[in-house]
Amino acid sequence: MKFLGLRLCDHDSNISYSDGKKVKYLKSERKYGIKHHGYKNFFNFLKDIKHWNINYRKLNAICICADSWNIKEKIFNNINYQLLKENFLNISNCPLYFIEHHYAHKLSLWPLIKTNESAIDYVFDGIGDFNRTSTVFKKNSLVDCMTLPEEESIGRILAFIGKQIGLTGHDLDISGKVMALMSYGNIDKSFVEKNKHYTLKNLKKIYDKTNWKNKNELDWLTTTHHIVENKFLEYFLKFSNYNDTITYSGGIAQNCVINSKIKNNFKNLIIPPHCNDDGLSLGCIELLRLIFNQEKFDTNKFPYWQDDEDPTSIPNNQTIEKISEFLANGKIVGWYQGKGEIGPRALGNRSILLNPLIKNGKQILNEKVKKREHFRPYGASIIESHTSNFFDCNFSSEYMLYAVKIKNKDLFPCISHIDNTCRIQTVSNNQNQIYYNLLNNFFEKTGVPMLLNTSLNINGKPIASTKKDAMELFKNSDMDILCFGNEIYKK
Repeated sequence: MKFLGLRLCDHDSNISYSDGKKVKYLKSERKYGIKHHGYKNFFNFLKDIKHWNINYRKLNAICICADSWNIKEKIFNNINYQLLKENFLNISNCPLYFIEHHYAHKLSLWPLIKTNESAIDYVFDGIGDFNRTSTVFKKNSLVDCMTLPEEESIGRILAFIGKQIGLTGHDLDISGKVMALMSYGNIDKSFVEKNKHYTLKNLKKIYDKTNWKNKNELDWLTTTHHIVENKFLEYFLKFSNYNDTITYSGGIAQNCVINSKIKNNFKNLIIPPHCNDDGLSLGCIELLRLIFNQEKFDTNKFPYWQDDEDPTSIPNNQTIEKISEFLANGKIVGWYQGKGEIGPRALGNRSILLNPLIKNGKQILNEKVKKREHFRPYGASIIESHTSNFFDCNFSSEYMLYAVKIKNKDLFPCISHIDNTCRIQTVSNNQNQIYYNLLNNFFEKTGVPMLLNTSLNINGKPIASTKKDAMELFKNSDMDILCFGNEIYKK
């Protein structure tokens, strides 16, 4: 059966389509080069997937995730649900379904779970339908939730704090920037003690500055986040046991520090690379699959499903040898291979790479390539079998969603954050063969089985999705090398 899933909203719109087995996926920001792009009209998406050659009259069902509060505020040209249904009849006469925001997040985990239902599903984001900031599901039943205005979201709080202290950019990015800053302060133990009785449902009180006597802003950020990290763990412990299979999604699931705290206490925690709103259209088609009782979709090559320009060639052994030699010699390399990754993290197909031994590498990348704030850290990709030799980590981190302690921070200053942690991606031989080969070749040359890995973009722009995008970044930054498929470009 043929299903179309649409995440249509004022930000982070994405589309998924299945012919009954394989899945096509497009995030509109990659098409328009506008980070967090959202369709201002529901039907603008049609031209962007024209090349998919969908026969809309032969679709079996369409599912839409469009935040109800946005529709009520008439962002979408005054289109309401009833009018929307009537308009879709001009495209297809198949059934039209709507899915609740957090339930779409929950269902988006299907590429990573073996059964239709996990033991328990957590969703935390800024705001979803019914003003919810979080939801807990057990076997499709809602067991708990938090709702505005009574309970607040940490994402919304951090975005507000970021703007107050002068950080710029999209609200969804500002909260991440505050996350990078929070490690620069010290923990005020007395404030922790005063707030120990609060829960996640009391975030407003935890972040209430009237109770803060220390004048140091960074200490406040560090202390409050430390408290909240522990409150997240307490909340998960309330509904889950150590051996439970747990899924965790929503924009807050991008907080690597909180993720690590939870992962260390729940071995079967699963967080998808598309944990933010990028995964909502995947949740849409999964709902349709369940409704129509169809076989599971093909997960081959996940998460490299982005509908962008892929090179017509792949790097041969000679090219990989050359690129690893450039990296060993301290060159900054743009690495563009295959299809792009679903989600906001570069996972070895749309990456900027650097030798992690370069002492001032972070400063160079922030100032001359990425053009972003000086305090923002970088992650690393490491051959999975070597992880425990360099990091205090005993689990896989395929999607760069955990921050772990570095064993020798002085050796790798450009990937070491001020708190001696690094957000890592573990790479195995069967996960991304080409990228693994590059890492392995670099390891043979240097004795270091990892590379600094950051996304192929500059501050405020989406990840490069065409050769033109990559070439512009290459020409307008201090990047030394660009490898597009098997093609090498040098300055």
